[in-house]
Amino acid sequence: MYINFISPPMPYLIVGGLSIFRKGDKHERRKIHNTFDLIYVRSGTMYMEEEGKHFDVHKGQFLILSPDKVHASYRYCDEDTVFSWIHFYSTGDFSFSDKPAHYIQAKMNKNKYYQKDKFYISIPKYGSMNSKCYRDIEGYLDQISQVKIDKYNQQKLFFNSVSSQIDYQILFMKIIALICESSEKPQERDLAEEIYSFLKHSYTEPFNLTELSHRYAFHPAYIIRCIKMKYGLTPLQLLISIRMEEAKKLLKTTNLHVNIIAQNVGYYDMAYFSKQFKNVTGMTAIEYRRKETGAL
Repeated sequence: MYINFISPPMPYLIVGGLSIFRKGDKHERRKIHNTFDLIYVRSGTMYMEEEGKHFDVHKGQFLILSPDKVHASYRYCDEDTVFSWIHFYSTGDFSFSDKPAHYIQAKMNKNKYYQKDKFYISIPKYGSMNSKCYRDIEGYLDQISQVKIDKYNQQKLFFNSVSSQIDYQILFMKIIALICESSEKPQERDLAEEIYSFLKHSYTEPFNLTELSHRYAFHPAYIIRCIKMKYGLTPLQLLISIRMEEAKKLLKTTNLHVNIIAQNVGYYDMAYFSKQFKNVTGMTAIEYRRKETGAL
């Protein structure tokens, strides 16, 4: 998703800061009126939620939380986590879209000497910075930081400005430019592979496409399309395939009863497991075990 600012006016910096969280800490639940909150994680992971959508923000990743929407951590930090943050604002209009808005410049003429056409600044809401940009963006974030929240020492420290407001706004726009130009946008990441990895590690859990959509912050239809393009299967079909592969391993390498194997791969209805297994392999679980192990 992209946040599109119609400019002028340009969005501007309110304040920047640094937060140090311990393992077991979590972000407060809040809603900020008219103000965007940009989080950039420098180490560890922030597990954020906005209006029911989950975002796992790892090292080198960023998330922009929208004004007037409730956000909070949906789970505690599982390791020490350090992140920079920026509160910024725009007096102009903004909108959301799945793709960046493109500015098509009109042909220059004498009437444009004195008035600038409206243009869009499209900022990815969530993504990963190119690792080559880590040093630059973290340097800019350090220069605008005026607040330090230290959970270890239970401190909130405030620092006076060391630069002019013009310098702070220039640094802010450099940060925004880096995010716009150098980020690996979520759509460009291999979403299908990420979901496959998740299903591979949680195949015993019930399948819920809505929960999958919230976890990865994409519409269900987009998730289905990505999975089909890469694997030729729907998400549910991919999960069934993973479960059947695990069942085949257990049939070949253990003496567990078929009912137990069914439960171990997420099926508590034996008839449904048997039907799925035969659809995939063309034989029953018992027949498959005999074929693979030579058992009588």
